[in-house]
This record gives sequence, structure tokens and C-alpha cells, in this order.
Amino acid sequence: MIPRTCRISIRRRPAFTLIELLVVIAIIAILIALLVPAVQKVRESAARTQCYNNLKQLALACHSYEGAHKRFPRGNEYPASANFATGDNGASWLFVVLPYIEQGPLYNQIVAAGTINNAFAKGLIPPPVLPFTRCPSDSWDLSNGLLCNYVGSSGPQCNNPPTTGGCNTPIFQPYCNGDNSGQTVPNTLDPRTYAGYDASATWGSPTTTGKSLDANLVRGMFARGGATIKMAHVTDGTSNTILLGEILPEFSEFQRYTTDGWIAGNDVSQGQTIQPINWPIDPVPMNGPANYAAECIAPPHGTFCPNGPTHCMWNWHVTWGFHSKHAGGANFAFADGTVRFIDQNINHQVYQYLGCRHDNQPVTLP
Repeated sequence: MIPRTCRISIRRRPAFTLIELLVVIAIIAILIALLVPAVQKVRESAARTQCYNNLKQLALACHSYEGAHKRFPRGNEYPASANFATGDNGASWLFVVLPYIEQGPLYNQIVAAGTINNAFAKGLIPPPVLPFTRCPSDSWDLSNGLLCNYVGSSGPQCNNPPTTGGCNTPIFQPYCNGDNSGQTVPNTLDPRTYAGYDASATWGSPTTTGKSLDANLVRGMFARGGATIKMAHVTDGTSNTILLGEILPEFSEFQRYTTDGWIAGNDVSQGQTIQPINWPIDPVPMNGPANYAAECIAPPHGTFCPNGPTHCMWNWHVTWGFHSKHAGGANFAFADGTVRFIDQNINHQVYQYLGCRHDNQPVTLP
């Protein structure tokens, strides 16, 4: 008997209709839209935590240095000696604390070179980008080993802008309680804008060539003139005094056009509180001009300063404030070693009192 031919019944499933396909695409788009902000939020949270840890590490290094030398590291070790054998060669506070943050070999190599210039010639400077010098939230020019996102706080220090190139716009000078006379030490306002402190030396620079700046003319914990600040000078208490804070090299004139970077000089000692946190600065392309006189001018404004001198990077008076990529504020290390995030909308008077180490004014931390 001949078997019957087997028949296999195949049911064909109809293809996706256009409407079904569009629904699937829409669902995927919604899921991606929900997922991307969450991922970005997680990443920023991790970056902010790492930034916090960087500041913590640097603050503790400053404390270790203070314990060993009975003073905090100076903004820069002024005067710049001929070589390391007779002094610190104009080295920055960050350089001199390297042995306290597990960077003793780099410190010893540069010191052994004799001078900063010799260290450059030997290729020791710029060093590789160290893990604690850059905030992970800031992606600008990350390969540049001279840049640093963390600077010492000089508090409500007076700061005259350049007198040429249209930059002479000291809009924040009243908050250091100084006038706009252009003097090395401005006249103290009467009445003061905020009680508790007098006008201070412009830029924190020394009043006599070859001598370090008198600590009485410095309002914060650092100054570019190399003032010696001891624990006894922090009369407001270390928990109420800012030690270090964040800046963005992209918007900081003293960082972008640096020679020695964070190794020496003033590039990590000039953070001021007279400017509000995250004061807007007009962006300048990485290959933009280095001459402020060409751009920081009154209307009509230069190519890179469309909002005029009050938002121009070449105006020292506005560019020395604290900035960060964190939404709504910046991280700060205090003189007791703690790190806090300060909202950019903090009461401006309270902010000055946190920056000043000896105003003797009561303050409630936000």
C-alpha cells in the first residue's frame, strides 16, 4: 500500500504593519529618553564625588604640611630663590605638598633639577596629568599637565583689573571693602560694604619687592605674594574658613596663559570670593588670542567678549572667581579639612565671611 504524502501546514504570520513598527520605535525612543538622563546623572554624581575626594586629599595634605612646618603652605614660595638649595624657587603651595599626597618622587626629581627652568629643560615639567589635579566633570584640555581645577582661596581680596585694553572695570571691588583708587593697598570704604575687614593688598601681591606679603593684608588662606598664614591667623575657626575651591581653566586667565602651571608661581593661589560663584565668563576658543588688550574693550565689544569687560576672561577682576561644571554651585574644602558643596546663590555677605579668616563675624553655614 502506497503511503499518503505527508502534508505540512505552514501558517504564515503577517509582517509588521507600519503602525506597529512606529509604535515600537516610539517605545524605544521613550526608553532611551528616560535612560540617558539617568546615566548622565549617575556619571555626574560619580564625578562630583571624585572631585570631592580630590579636594579632601589636597586639604589633608595642606594640614600635614602645616603640622610639619607650623604654617600653611604659601600661595607661592615668594621670593623666588635662585635655586631649590636656597629656597623654594617660587614653587606653588600645590608643589610643596606633593610629598604628602604620595608624589614624593616627582617632588624630589624637580627639586634635584635645581631650578624650575632646569626641570622644564629636563622634561620633568609639565608632568603627566595627576589624578587629583583635574575635576572629572571638566573635560577642557585634559591632556595639559600644567592645568589644575583646584586653587587656594584668598577670600575677599582686592583685585584691580588691568588699566589698559578696556578691562578697567572693577565691579566687585566694593566687596573687598576697597575703593577704586588703583593703589597697591586701596583705601578702606567708609562705611564698609560688609563689616569685619579692611581693604587688602591688590591681587595679594607684596608691597615691597623681594619681601613676602604681610599676612595682615591677606583676607583668606592664600595669596599670590607668598604671605605666611599660620593656624593662629585663622581666628574665625577652621570650620568657618574656605581653604580651597574649584575653578575652570577654560575661563581663568591665570590658568590658560600659564608658564609654570600649578608647579610654580600664582596659578593656583588666586581664587577670590568677591565674585559670585559661577559668574558667567564669555568662552574663548582654545586657539584664541592671549592678548587681553585686543578683546576686553568697551562697546563695540571684541570678537571673544560680546558681553563686554564685566564678562571678559582677560579682565582679572572677574576671572579670578570660583567656577565649576557642577550644576548650581561648586565644591570647597575648608581649613578644617572638610569639603562642602556651596550653592552659587549663597548670600553674598555670608560667602565673604566664609572666605575671610579673621572678620570675627558670626556666620551660619548654608
